[in-house]
Amino acid sequence: MIRHLANRRFSALILGAALLTAPVAVQAATVAAVPAAGVAAPAPDVVYGMPHVEAVLSDALSRVITAGRLQMELDNRAVELRAPQGAGGLAVENLYYSPVQGRFAAEIVVTGSQVRLPVSGRAFGVVQIPVLSRRVLPGDIIGPGDIDWQDMRADQTTSDTAATDAQLIGMTPKRGVSTNQPVRLRDLQSPRMVDKGAMVTITLSTPSMTLTTQGKALQDGGKGEVIRVVNTQSNRIVEATVAGPNVVAVAKPGTIAQ
Repeated sequence: MIRHLANRRFSALILGAALLTAPVAVQAATVAAVPAAGVAAPAPDVVYGMPHVEAVLSDALSRVITAGRLQMELDNRAVELRAPQGAGGLAVENLYYSPVQGRFAAEIVVTGSQVRLPVSGRAFGVVQIPVLSRRVLPGDIIGPGDIDWQDMRADQTTSDTAATDAQLIGMTPKRGVSTNQPVRLRDLQSPRMVDKGAMVTITLSTPSMTLTTQGKALQDGGKGEVIRVVNTQSNRIVEATVAGPNVVAVAKPGTIAQ
């Protein structure tokens, strides 16, 4: 009987010790899971998105595409670079551009890190050119109200493409010119001021005198154009510049008198 009571007391002591020590172990585990006071959390990454990439790419491409306003479009619009704190800014490396195809390829890198991203897309220069907003027939004079503006790739224009409204205003088409299309300068002419076969006044002006005589036009001509005329007094054919309605000017002294 004494032995049996001793065993029960010993078991109770063991259970009581277990109950006292269990909360301490849980508390210790809980404290270990919380960061120690005063220890800073890791710094978040620096994120570069589409606006940053477009800005650095535009700067690099503008040094290659110098004509017109740069227009660029990336093949992939979901562009993002992540770099650790302390890394540098973005830079463009290994840039390749094909003017014929209007395609580019490059690598965007974060300086001071190993982060880099290949990108590609289309890019070209864009200029505004004047176009006719209505159909203008030969003989009609192009006015400011007949002109509209349109974007066009700079590499698709030529020296014969009208680039300013001043090249159109006051002119007339030699033939029909399509609306909203680039206008070729070769398809325009000054309004006719001299008709072939018309009698014209031939003038010669110098700082000290002005001479005039009569002649006959052998060609049609608009203002500023050079046509052939015959001096009806000397029967000599000369070249003269159309200066106004049925008025032409010669530049060489002695031409009128001959």
